[in-house]
Amino acid sequence: MPSHKGKVGDLLAHRFEELGVKDYFTVPGDYNLDLLDQLLRNPRLRMVNCCNELNAGYAADGYARTSDTKIAVVVITYMVGSLSILNAIAGAYSEGLKVIVLCGVPESRSHGHAGRVHHSLGLADKEQSLRIYRNVTCASIRLDNDSCPQDIDNILQKCRAASLPIYIEIPVDLVHKDFVKTPCIAPLPCAETAPSLDRTMKAIDLFRDTWMAAQSPVILVGSGLRSVLSVEAIDRLVSALGCAAFYLLDGKSRITETHPQCGKLFWSIVSDPGVEETVRAADLWVTLGCRWNDLHTLEAIDLEKERSRMLAVDESSIQLPDGRELTDICTKTFVESLIVSDIPARYASDTTLHRNICEHHRREGMAKQHNVSLDDEVCLDDIVKALTGFVSPTDTIMADAGESWFAASRVRLPPQADFQVQLLYSSIGWSLPAAMGCQLARPDGRAIVVIGDGSFQMTGQELSTMIRYRLNAIVVIINNWGYQVEDAIHHGPYNQIGGWDYTAFAEAVWKGSSSKSDSEPHAMFATKITSQRELHEAFSRACAQPQALALLECCVDPAKASAVIQRFGATLVRK
Repeated sequence: MPSHKGKVGDLLAHRFEELGVKDYFTVPGDYNLDLLDQLLRNPRLRMVNCCNELNAGYAADGYARTSDTKIAVVVITYMVGSLSILNAIAGAYSEGLKVIVLCGVPESRSHGHAGRVHHSLGLADKEQSLRIYRNVTCASIRLDNDSCPQDIDNILQKCRAASLPIYIEIPVDLVHKDFVKTPCIAPLPCAETAPSLDRTMKAIDLFRDTWMAAQSPVILVGSGLRSVLSVEAIDRLVSALGCAAFYLLDGKSRITETHPQCGKLFWSIVSDPGVEETVRAADLWVTLGCRWNDLHTLEAIDLEKERSRMLAVDESSIQLPDGRELTDICTKTFVESLIVSDIPARYASDTTLHRNICEHHRREGMAKQHNVSLDDEVCLDDIVKALTGFVSPTDTIMADAGESWFAASRVRLPPQADFQVQLLYSSIGWSLPAAMGCQLARPDGRAIVVIGDGSFQMTGQELSTMIRYRLNAIVVIINNWGYQVEDAIHHGPYNQIGGWDYTAFAEAVWKGSSSKSDSEPHAMFATKITSQRELHEAFSRACAQPQALALLECCVDPAKASAVIQRFGATLVRK
């Protein structure tokens, strides 16, 4: 077979295309410019320039969550770039996301020598970044001449197998080396190993035995099975088992909310009335991908104690209430087999109880609507209602940390709509650049950002990149004049932030972007919302302008923080 020479960037671009990647995020620096030139030679990969490395990392996080390939690529420069993006990659690690970090570094001969190079600490040791990334990736390497192509394939395999970030340093001199390749490089082998069918069948038997002994089970849906189970499969399993199902905050959208057995959000002591009581009254919790942490339990659920009634189904294992665990199973086969089996359904009273709860809230909402004046101030409940009436099946809600969680989690999603949250790492400001990555990955829908004013101040400059790439996301800012959830945890002047005119900020960014563009300016509107009337008008306009980027600044009186937020804050107070 004839061969020709290619550079390292050509090899990487070929592999990324093969993996289904269509976009990569970058902040240019002099150590990665030649690499970027090589990546640009592939017309099927789009380069997305971000305002800073942290935002580029968040964008890659959003892309890895929502793209078909579930893999994202980000290109940065040595130290000043790699350390800037580190926080975002740590967050991606906490979520089990496949993010490939390419870092241009000084030439090979400078490593281990005392000569000072810019962006370094001025030491002979120039491996600080490489060592740091070993803590937030499944593999971190620096490429060299001898084994570059094979090293690339090996580390990409590790990324896919572990579903975790990887970090690749590429010296500037290596970028110019030629590597022999064929016109059609052998494809990367499939990363997955076949689980044991015998163990999967045994898991079904163990599940059945535990299920048959239960009298009043419930199902709890988390986020940990996104990569192996579709929402449709979870819906069918819930139907087959017959009992009520609830979702954790990060499990929202993993079960269709219009499913007749679907309850609401189960969030420990800040659950809606009746939900916590229903779950706690159950004698068996069938947990589907529940990745528990302290923000799920709020110190009110003792996980060690509750495991005695927990049948946990995870990505490749099940754990029984008696502590036995069966690993190396195929969860997809396991669930599909359960669905078609003759396992008896449990139509427990909790299903009826939950339907009564839903009916209560429906009537309560209708009663509130009758008493609302269009001139009334906007509150969090109003934003929830507006979003519920707006979100479509192709949309994705990206909810930032803090009060935004409490608004976004109560939005009733239509079938097929998606919901994303970074609960474990909880880095504020994540949602806006992550939504940009999501919007690029899912261009047929709209990314809807729900973000607080404090979080927006962390990453709001990426609004300019959204405009530059003509994205039609909707950014809902809950402007309550500071870090209100943190204030509920511990009151103090440090929770106050400087006031911004967010609509003026958005308009200034739009004007700046439009002045440098030769094409027709991208449609965008920004509006400040203080009343019911303005809220309805803003969402009507966003609906009427589906191609426009919209920023809706919802001014919410901080003195009217809901009781549930105060209760949430109280659970996190350090004794």
